[in-house]
Amino acid sequence: MKLKTKVKLTTGALLLFGITLLQAQPVQAKIIKNSFVITKQAIKTTNSKKQVNLTIPKNTPLQVAGVKTVSGRKYLYTDVERLSYHLRKPLLSAKSTSTITRWLPATTANFKEIKKPVYLDYFAAQSDGKRSLKKVKTETGNLWKGSRIPVDYASQTGTRIRVTTDGYFEYYENMPFVFNISPQPTASVKVQSATHPVSSGRTILNFKDDIAQLPFVKLSADHFQLTIQGTSAGTITVIPNEDNVQKVLTSWISRINKEDWYEPNSITIFHQ
Repeated sequence: MKLKTKVKLTTGALLLFGITLLQAQPVQAKIIKNSFVITKQAIKTTNSKKQVNLTIPKNTPLQVAGVKTVSGRKYLYTDVERLSYHLRKPLLSAKSTSTITRWLPATTANFKEIKKPVYLDYFAAQSDGKRSLKKVKTETGNLWKGSRIPVDYASQTGTRIRVTTDGYFEYYENMPFVFNISPQPTASVKVQSATHPVSSGRTILNFKDDIAQLPFVKLSADHFQLTIQGTSAGTITVIPNEDNVQKVLTSWISRINKEDWYEPNSITIFHQ
């Protein structure tokens, strides 16, 4: 994979938040919000509230949740909730916690820029958080079984699946629609490879094992496959009802073996 353009810094060592003394290094010049990087060494840090110690191993794909530049040096943070259970697990022990990391130096020693992993191609991974008037994009890759989010979703549970940024397929039963940190999944398998044929709308995921509750296709003793088929269909949920509109939630529909799964993709709030 080709390295992107680097900007060389000439200032001295930097003491970052009292954690690590770093020699000045080139930053990754094109790292922006919602882009993707892979760790080039293990990153030991905390969440932004300094409540939980976190370790992100070498060669872990991350999505950049935010960036800033201070004195010519770029920093980034990532949302650990989007990572697999074994990495986000420390967050579950803290009450009312932040799921994002502290600011991390965006140096070539820490990160390398990468393209969006193919296993995330089943949703618009880089649209989350974008705003247009009263509408906010909410695409996070969470697929819920069914065709639309219920009006009383805040008090309901459902069946959810997703692929984490670091490439684990997670399945949840009786999962609350409203959550801060995902608990331990009912089942989880590592994605071994993925393809996304152009214009097909399909994301084809390959595994060494399957999840019994889902229609994995067994190709051999250690090769299982699951296809997420995107569609052009969508649904709308009006809250609380069409006569008194306070929120409008929209979702995209995907299909797995002819069964509908929906991904909430935007929320529009109307103030009365």
